[in-house]
Amino acid sequence: LSNKMKIICAGFPKTGTKSMAKALRLLGYTVNDFEEHLENIDEFLNFFDGEKDSTALMSLHRNIDAVVDQPACTMWHTFFQHYPDSKVILMERDSPEEWFASFVKMIERHEKLHKVWFENYIS
Repeated sequence: LSNKMKIICAGFPKTGTKSMAKALRLLGYTVNDFEEHLENIDEFLNFFDGEKDSTALMSLHRNIDAVVDQPACTMWHTFFQHYPDSKVILMERDSPEEWFASFVKMIERHEKLHKVWFENYIS
């Protein structure tokens, strides 16, 4: 693989991943954020399920400068093994409690806004 990957962000969701992605893009980096990872979700799942090693997944990122957010942040070490010249940035909240509260709020908001059609009929 080429060594184009320059930055691997290891911060979980709700630790500034969107702000980091925006800043990196403003600096001219190509960034794969959560939305871009969804485009390759099958390759992530093949890796997580043990059906494939990480080679195919990592090759999808050979022309990307930076990755942020899930699922890349939880496998930052795998990215780093393939791109050892990259820098790893760990973003954190002020406390685990603050992070958890923010994460729960995000999940609750998502559940409220993205109910599937039949949930309205289940009590």
